[in-house]
Amino acid sequence: MEKFIRDNVHGEIYFEDKLFTELIDTNEFQRLRRIIQLGGGQFVFPSANHTRFSHCIGVYHVICKFLENDAINEHINEKDKKVLKVAGLLHDIGHGAFSHTFELISTRSHEEYTVDIIKGNSQINKVLINNGVDPDEVVSVIEGKHQNKVVNSLVSSQLDADRLDYLQRDSKGAGVNYSKPDIDWIIRNAKIHDNKLVFSNKTLNAIENFLLGRYHMFKQVYEHKISTAFDNTFKMWFKRFKYLYLNNYRFKHSKPVNLFEEIFHEKPMPLEKYVYLDDYTMFELFKLLKEENDEILSDLSNRLQNRKFLKASSDITEEEFNNMKSNFKGDVNYYFDIITVKDIFIYKDSSEKKDENIYILKDNNLSNLKDLSEIINTDWKNNIKKIYIFPKYNVE
Repeated sequence: MEKFIRDNVHGEIYFEDKLFTELIDTNEFQRLRRIIQLGGGQFVFPSANHTRFSHCIGVYHVICKFLENDAINEHINEKDKKVLKVAGLLHDIGHGAFSHTFELISTRSHEEYTVDIIKGNSQINKVLINNGVDPDEVVSVIEGKHQNKVVNSLVSSQLDADRLDYLQRDSKGAGVNYSKPDIDWIIRNAKIHDNKLVFSNKTLNAIENFLLGRYHMFKQVYEHKISTAFDNTFKMWFKRFKYLYLNNYRFKHSKPVNLFEEIFHEKPMPLEKYVYLDDYTMFELFKLLKEENDEILSDLSNRLQNRKFLKASSDITEEEFNNMKSNFKGDVNYYFDIITVKDIFIYKDSSEKKDENIYILKDNNLSNLKDLSEIINTDWKNNIKKIYIFPKYNVE
């Protein structure tokens, strides 16, 4: 069997085994077509409407490129290669509506739902078992617990297939040039040393460029004030939705209530409800809830539907914020907030539980990237800053 998918980032992506096309054809994987990769970023960059679907296929492709490197290929047996490719393809299968945004209200992370989908009552689970692939092994790779550490590093580290795809894909989708990692050079010069994925000293500049690109993508794209505004408007919308439910408000429409009932009680959303939700469903729910008699829920639903988000700014003083709050005529509990965020790091040492360091091999001596890179050792501060949330538009 041969199948190719044309991709705007990597060109032709090749699938040599029906296992992968069967996984892609499942309902759970097709759902990823309806989940925008950047969540609120789509409201900043009109062309950033690429999906988790294309990203997951891209990660599969980058893993295949790593396996074309003989130094890596010979350290992974055929069985583990298949499991590795499956893990790359499915690593984001558990993302909720609006990607990371949904985790602001969910009682479980997307990683936990990924495990549920792979191991639970799903089409994906059936496809894996029917093709002789152990779902538990796939999960072990995604969680970084596979017995082959090289396999773990290719899916989950500070320089893995996931980041090598999403940085280039998100940069292209957003129409910015902050991040175009030299994938071919980095992969070609990857090696295995002491059972670790390492990189030749000649890749040092390419890796620094990769890390700086990631840093600027966070600053200019992932943490853009409009994206932050969308996230916090969504959070306020759910806060009001939950309050009304817990106080026995009589909703006109039962569908939104039934879908979120477990989360209202701070319980995990059942898997069948979770995989039913996607970006399209959420916009339909905003339309329904905009018709409610409660002015706050109706207004917040309208803001989410029509890009009239609460404003997010770090450029005002706390005094100015408090003055706006004092003069506001509505319920400040759903329109004003102060959140704190840390500056993104360029590179950090891994925890004891999981080795995600980037290693450089120079003259057969292994070093942590931070010991060789002048850029990484620059005094990049992890400052904590306040972001003020308040209404840019009047309550309608």
